[in-house]
Amino acid sequence: DLLVFAMEYVEGNDLAETVRKRGPLPVTNASFYAHQTALGLQHAHEKGMVHRDIKPNNLMLAVVNKKHIVKILDFGLAKATSEKRVDGALTKAGQMLGTPDYIAPEQTLDAQAADIRADIYSLGCTLYFLLAGRSPFSGNSLYEILRSHHSVTATPLNELRPDVPAALA
Repeated sequence: DLLVFAMEYVEGNDLAETVRKRGPLPVTNASFYAHQTALGLQHAHEKGMVHRDIKPNNLMLAVVNKKHIVKILDFGLAKATSEKRVDGALTKAGQMLGTPDYIAPEQTLDAQAADIRADIYSLGCTLYFLLAGRSPFSGNSLYEILRSHHSVTATPLNELRPDVPAALA
């Protein structure tokens, strides 16, 4: 009944660093990286895990045989779907856990209740960052950022970048 997770050493730069160095990514690259991440999250979900902290800093871009490969890092906040709601849980009911710029609204209320949908939301915020060079919401305080996730519509990406197709925006 013990869950253990081990990862390989991955050489490369995380996607946050890549955007800091190069600026917002081309649509095809950002979409390709988001697709790879979605496949990795699906695999983790099928194995009974929810990451709970998807963000550009936790996505490592490695080059293997001249191909860009995204690896999901830092499963330190991950939760097994079999995790008990009482004794032994990583988080307590009502506790927020995650990174404010990328956290799903429901995760701010109860991290333990977060499921794969929270990871998908965070991946959407991450894709926004890859294309815009900034997270979808900002504020002068943690409260403002978290409130924005609950009640503000982000500026559509195609208003920030005309080359982003409306369907993706």
